Amino acid sequence: MDWDPHVTGRNAVLAQLAGLVDITTPRWPTLAELNQALAANLPVRFIDEGHFAELNCYYEQAVAQCMVPTRSANWHDLFGAVIWALFPRTKALLNRLHMADIASVGLGTRTPRRDRITHFDECGLVLAVKDKTEAEHWLREHDWQRLFLSERHRWGKDWQPFVFGHALYEQALAPFIGMTGKCVVLELDSTFFTLPATRRYPLLDARLAAHLEQDALFDRPRPLLPLPLLGIPDWWPANDDPAFYQNRDYFRPRRNR
Repeated sequence: MDWDPHVTGRNAVLAQLAGLVDITTPRWPTLAELNQALAANLPVRFIDEGHFAELNCYYEQAVAQCMVPTRSANWHDLFGAVIWALFPRTKALLNRLHMADIASVGLGTRTPRRDRITHFDECGLVLAVKDKTEAEHWLREHDWQRLFLSERHRWGKDWQPFVFGHALYEQALAPFIGMTGKCVVLELDSTFFTLPATRRYPLLDARLAAHLEQDALFDRPRPLLPLPLLGIPDWWPANDDPAFYQNRDYFRPRRNR
């Protein structure tokens, strides 16, 4: 897809980035511009494919050396750089977990934990809430009617979703029924929900990194909760109609286990 300097105005999903990162150049930003705009205060730098090839190593090993391989004119990698800017602690933690498994079993063996980490890295969503008991329960039960209709008034107030997976932002360039985030529910203090976005992200990043590490989340099978992105109120115009949620191919009932 061609470059779009107004990408954050395409829809409500991409609008999460408005005012947070400067990616409004009239053409694809150069690597130098990306580093200047996004990496000034990061522990990593973005490097091009040539530099990555010279390192003669795997992606995770490059990141462990504080270098993030980033393809030019590539939406997937651009959004990856954006997530580094918004969630530097969590991104660094995920790579440390990858490297721990690599050190333990080698590069030739892909562990289930690394698969779970990658799944969250690509498609993760963080739902910040004041009290997570109800929201987490309804997500586990796939109670979409309760989450999106009965409790609709709570979205944007004491339930606030944040995209973490850069693949979700790439998918949002051309949204489709089926877009699903892999959700982690975080409980935050009520003051968090009144802060401007520029102050919420650092707090969310610190809380998320601590939660993932302390709870050893990726050591468990099925640690992430599916959340149909286009069901989130105000994120997709069609969901103003309650009939939208009758699509059981998208809003799937919980499977009996």
